[in-house]
Amino acid sequence: MPVRVLVLSADFGAGHQAAAQAIAAACRSLSADCDAVVVQCHSPLLGLIRRAYLWQIRHTPDLYRRLYRLPPARPLRWLVIRVLGRPVRRALDAHTPDVVVGTHPFPAGAALHLLKRRGRRAVPVAMALTDFAPHGFWIWPGVARYFAASPEAARELIRRGADPAAVRSTGIPVRPALAEASRAPSEGVRRVLVIGGGLGLGPIADAVAALLRLPHPDLRVTVICGRNESLLARIRRHHGGDPRLCALGFTVDVPGHMRTADLLVTKPGGITCAEALALGLPMLLLDPLPGPEEENAAYLAGTGAARIVGAGHVAEAAEELLFRHPEQLEAMAAAALRAGSPRSALTIAAEVLALAGAAR
Repeated sequence: MPVRVLVLSADFGAGHQAAAQAIAAACRSLSADCDAVVVQCHSPLLGLIRRAYLWQIRHTPDLYRRLYRLPPARPLRWLVIRVLGRPVRRALDAHTPDVVVGTHPFPAGAALHLLKRRGRRAVPVAMALTDFAPHGFWIWPGVARYFAASPEAARELIRRGADPAAVRSTGIPVRPALAEASRAPSEGVRRVLVIGGGLGLGPIADAVAALLRLPHPDLRVTVICGRNESLLARIRRHHGGDPRLCALGFTVDVPGHMRTADLLVTKPGGITCAEALALGLPMLLLDPLPGPEEENAAYLAGTGAARIVGAGHVAEAAEELLFRHPEQLEAMAAAALRAGSPRSALTIAAEVLALAGAAR
């Protein structure tokens, strides 16, 4: 009978789903006798929470920053269970897993609650964190494993109350193929990759416009706008005549574009930046949003792999690294490789399969 692995994600940004797919793929690659399934949990109330989050970070960022830093109270945890209880219950009933992994704390927390209430055989639940600094919502009683982004994040989890015996420093899960990949920048040109995440958030259009004002014919700018079709149309309308620009919508091959880039300009989302670290790609981090982006940016800048810049200064920073002081770019690339975890999903998968085997 195959080992059944259920990986739960939430409809709260593309990164959580990408991490879930990476773990499932790694589990299947390590065991031919593994049935690894990814379920993205949906709920009308979750959609409302998501829209409220987007409204807050755009219109009341200081308020959101203060709310984010508060420890999650018990009523908020009960709200999570209420919001996602039904879709998580359906997933548990449909797949009868030997182990559950969450790449978002909401469905994983709901799964913990439901599994305890059922009184069935114990099914371990693991949390694979998708940001470089852990939020308190990741910490639930009874978690079998926490997979943290770094040793610093592991220590912070323990400080916040996680069981030290359950915490592992693995890196954020990235696609298993990155374990064998390396960058191969194009010769004769300097290529900047600009990414706004799956939602295309942030001052992406301003950053692209600033980069294209640089007077370097050997500069190439590729921008990935995600599912933000209006952003893509705007960039093509204003800059489509510039042969140095390649403007794209949503793509699953972000690592392929990273492999040929010299520099990444991005919002500091956990998955995008973890993939960049795995490939040794230096980063300029644009105007971090309150909450996890600010914490991600602080960690990444501390590694030496990234610099935090505003959209108004991105061209100056890119020109310095690409054309004036390329030795600084090389130092950042080396720092990224040191901080990266290209085998993270495989390391997590090995632990997950061991948990499943112990629970059977």
